[in-house]
Amino acid sequence: MAIRTLPKPNYQLMVGLLMLVLSCLSIPKAAAQYNPTIRSARPGQSVGPFTTGKNVFQVQTGGTYNGYSVDNADVTGTNYTYLASLRYGILEKLEIRSAFALRHDKTNVSDVTYGGLGMWNAGLRYNLLDGRGEKPSLGIQADARFTAVDEDYKAANLAPRIMLIHGQRLTDKLGLTTNWAVAWTGNNTDPAFNYTVNLSFPLAEKVGSFIENYGTVFDGDFDNRWNTGLSYLVNNDFLLDMSVGYGKNDGVSDWFADAGVSWRIKLGGRQ
Repeated sequence: MAIRTLPKPNYQLMVGLLMLVLSCLSIPKAAAQYNPTIRSARPGQSVGPFTTGKNVFQVQTGGTYNGYSVDNADVTGTNYTYLASLRYGILEKLEIRSAFALRHDKTNVSDVTYGGLGMWNAGLRYNLLDGRGEKPSLGIQADARFTAVDEDYKAANLAPRIMLIHGQRLTDKLGLTTNWAVAWTGNNTDPAFNYTVNLSFPLAEKVGSFIENYGTVFDGDFDNRWNTGLSYLVNNDFLLDMSVGYGKNDGVSDWFADAGVSWRIKLGGRQ
């Protein structure tokens, strides 16, 4: 029997945008990225356009319980996921980053259970524009998922992703973050297009909240979901969060509950 080799993803877009990022590094007098309080991608699916700041190491970690069911069929499943994202600012506007996820999945189909390292990626983020007041801020992130994961979650090839990140203050109490990404699964040459739209607002001095819609367009099919949650700023460098979400697409209903923490450490001297 002949062995079919999957074609590798087209990396031309990723390479072109990476060249744009590198060219931006030559811009002098970069605006400061370090913020008095921690900026975290948690809670929610959106990431912000800013970096950690030079010589700042940041950890974002949490656990998620997810469930799903298939309409008109006796098929249900659950999974537990532990996700950790590690970020380090090598320049004021440039950070390197990596993330990994440990999963445990179970379905009622033959009572199947499996788990292990479900995701591992690495990449960088660069702040293209540091908006002031109600002016927009822009960032770009490039990363790729590796194939060095457990067999149940492994793709055939490296899976790159390029994301344009937009953030903007709409009013004194309302912020908008959007993400626009093109990503490959590593199993075919057709990319998926992902988006997030996140509206954030404070509930109290140290308590924040948000509502978010996010989705994917792939091979003519459109899936989208909603989530919301809370964050609590324990101190300037430590954040707690929780969130819940729900979606129903193509006859499949799914939901999740998530909780986590983010913290940062200033390493070396800051200029």
